[in-house]
Amino acid sequence: MSESVENQMDAESETQTRILLIDDSKVMRKSAVKMLGGEFDVVVAEDGQQGLDMINDDASIQVVFTDLNMPKMNGYQLLEAVRTSADEGIRNLPVIVVTGAENDDEAKEKALQQGATDFITKPFNSTDLKARAHAHATYQRNTRTLQEVASVDALTGLSNERSFKQHLEKDLSFVARHNHDIAILLLEVDSFNDLFLKIGRKGADSLIQQISRVLLKNVRKEDGLGRIGLARFAVSLPTAGPDGATRLAERICQTVSGFKAKLRGETLEISISIGLYVPADKGSDLFQQCMLKTEEALQLAANAGGNRVHALIESSDSQQVSGLQDVTDFSLDGLLATLSEEGAAAVEDQIPLAMQRLLPLWQAMTAEQRSALLSQIESA
Repeated sequence: MSESVENQMDAESETQTRILLIDDSKVMRKSAVKMLGGEFDVVVAEDGQQGLDMINDDASIQVVFTDLNMPKMNGYQLLEAVRTSADEGIRNLPVIVVTGAENDDEAKEKALQQGATDFITKPFNSTDLKARAHAHATYQRNTRTLQEVASVDALTGLSNERSFKQHLEKDLSFVARHNHDIAILLLEVDSFNDLFLKIGRKGADSLIQQISRVLLKNVRKEDGLGRIGLARFAVSLPTAGPDGATRLAERICQTVSGFKAKLRGETLEISISIGLYVPADKGSDLFQQCMLKTEEALQLAANAGGNRVHALIESSDSQQVSGLQDVTDFSLDGLLATLSEEGAAAVEDQIPLAMQRLLPLWQAMTAEQRSALLSQIESA
């Protein structure tokens, strides 16, 4: 571990770790504060909803203890809200479930499925509670520090979610200063969960790596590219206009639609959906708005059946143009235009798909026509 990372961890350990305890029992809340207050900064909430509000508003909370049976929002609902949060830091919070005699093994199993990190059983003593709090606080602090230092997704070598966010914010600031266009893409593998269950972790990882190579081959050095979800990628295209960005998205979509996965003699079709957003307003402070709009475009593409691009393009007068491109309609003219404008390297990945789509035409040719075509190819 580097010295700078160690120093950062040491500095963080000098400040008291903030612990959130959520319990509808006033006695339990007071007991926890008394037991932990000497070594931790303890904050309390009396139900799941109040606790969730505090988690969303206070990024310094490092460990959560929660009861299961509470009014307004119970412990199961709280766990679901935390684990499905859009905020990566909240999703990864340690949540220790406090169980009592009324909670059987089935209740614990349900909590575990909802994302519980650990359990502690009432009644507990101060030693047990402190030990559990220290263990999870240390793990959370070290993990968070390492994640902040790291910027690369381990599987693909692309930027991770945090690093991509920083890149896009810089791109938005740059295009705002220089009055350039910018386009943002979100790409996601269609029906990935079903695919994962069929081909397993190894096959899914291989597919994600294949797609990352396609993306790396098609973007420019100045573009931002990251893997920001299990089967989701994001691309920032500074200075790219709507037409160029749309062509790029369609090219990527067409290339991936040529992928196949083999499973016990069955051929599985692979496809992706792409959301494209070109904002009228720019600036690093508009990151969240841009991602929400691009997410909207992605969902429209997926809901229309997948294997397509949906573009949301805004003009300076705040008018929005929405367009859907089904890439199953293979365009030879589009492929030739890309070849003419960008060279052979830009269409290399699409050649197998082009051959597949043109095969029926070859089969329909007479022997004389095939011979004439082969002669033209040889003399080209």
